[in-house]
Amino acid sequence: MKTIDQTYYCQLPGQMSGTWQLQCHLCIFQSRPEVQTVTSTDTVMITDMGFEMGWFIPYLIETLVNQIVSEFDLNPEKLVWIEHYSSDYRELNATDFSQVTFEWQNGKATNPQWTAITHSAVQELINEDSPLVPVQR
Repeated sequence: MKTIDQTYYCQLPGQMSGTWQLQCHLCIFQSRPEVQTVTSTDTVMITDMGFEMGWFIPYLIETLVNQIVSEFDLNPEKLVWIEHYSSDYRELNATDFSQVTFEWQNGKATNPQWTAITHSAVQELINEDSPLVPVQR
């Protein structure tokens, strides 16, 4: 079940000059309070909507992640980050997924590392039968 399920906008300073207005599709899932444990995690899925080239590169992903953590008041140490690449961001079939891990320095994401994951692994993370409920904003 999702609470945050929206198009998300992020303003980033351009690498050469100016500001980029980028967008992705954002879904946030939170562990159910009744099953909270030391290892409970929330899941954030960001989906490339196909409007920008190079969206999921280190410079951009770090800025995006830091903005999402701040805006939605999330605990970065309790998050699983999933990138979703698709020709249709509304569909979760026949797509590619990566789990992205970060080092956290002074509350900021650094050194992103991508690992391909299967569609079934993502389904387990976001399945309504799993211990996930929407984030309350």
